Amino acid sequence: MSQRSNKQPAILPTQIRSGARPAYGGYFWLSSHPLHILVFLLPVIAFYEIGSVGLFGDGGIAKLEAQDLLVRFFDLFGVLGLHLPAFALIVTLIAQHVLSKEPWKIVPIVPFAMIAESAFLTGPLIVMVIILNPQSSVMMQLTTQVNPVSTPESHTFLEGLYLSFGAGLYEEMLFRLVFITILHFLVTDVLGFKDKVGKTFAIIISAIAFAWLHDGVYLRGSGLNFRLASFYVLAGVYFGILFLSRGLGIAVGAHLMYDILVFVVMPGIQDQS
Repeated sequence: MSQRSNKQPAILPTQIRSGARPAYGGYFWLSSHPLHILVFLLPVIAFYEIGSVGLFGDGGIAKLEAQDLLVRFFDLFGVLGLHLPAFALIVTLIAQHVLSKEPWKIVPIVPFAMIAESAFLTGPLIVMVIILNPQSSVMMQLTTQVNPVSTPESHTFLEGLYLSFGAGLYEEMLFRLVFITILHFLVTDVLGFKDKVGKTFAIIISAIAFAWLHDGVYLRGSGLNFRLASFYVLAGVYFGILFLSRGLGIAVGAHLMYDILVFVVMPGIQDQS
C-alpha cells in the first residue's frame, strides 16, 4: 500500500496518491479536491434535479438507468427517493472536505478552468469513435442508456442538456465513485493487494459493467456488437483513469461534454441539414 498524505484522508481512491502529486494549492490540486468538485458539480446537479420533476419538455423525458440503479440501492436500506443520490453525493463531498481539514476557500477561476479541461478531454472519446466506427443506428446512444420514451432526434435543446447532464453525473457516480471505490477497497484493504493492482482491477471491472448497462451492446438474435462494446469498455477505462487521476469533477465534466455533442450538437446539425 502506498503512503497516505496527512492532508488527504483515504476515503476515496482518488485520495490515495502514489508517486508525484500536483503542487499543493495549484489548479490540478484544487480541481481534484472535494470543495471545488462540489462547486463544479452543483449547477449540474441543480439543472438535472429541476428537470427530473418535469419542467423540461412535456414530462416525457427519458429515465436514466444509472439513476434508477442508485435509487434502487437506497431502497435496499429502506430509503426511497428520486433525489437522494444527488443529496448523498453532496453530503459525501462535504464530509470529504471537512475531513481533509482544508480551508473553506473557493478560487473562482478553478470551476471555469475545469469546464475548459473537460471539453478538451473529450478529444480521446472522439478519436475512439472515429477508429472504432460503431454502427450509426446506435451512435446517438453512445454514452447513456435511457428508457425508450423518445429518440435523441426528437429531444428539445433543454431535454438534450438534461440527458447529457444526467448521464455524466449519474453514470460517473455509479460506475466510478461507487464501483471503483468499493472494488478498490475490497482488493487493497480486504485482500491486501497493492494499490496499483486495486486501481487496475477496479477500472477494468467498472468499465465492463459500464458497457454491459448500455443498449445495443448485446441484442437477442444478433449477439454482441463488438465495436460498440469495445467503445463502451474503452470509454469506461478512460473515465476510470480520469476519476483516479483528476477526480470525480473532471470525469463527470468530460462525460457530459461528450454527451452534449451526442444529444445537443449532433441533432442540431442534422436538423439544420
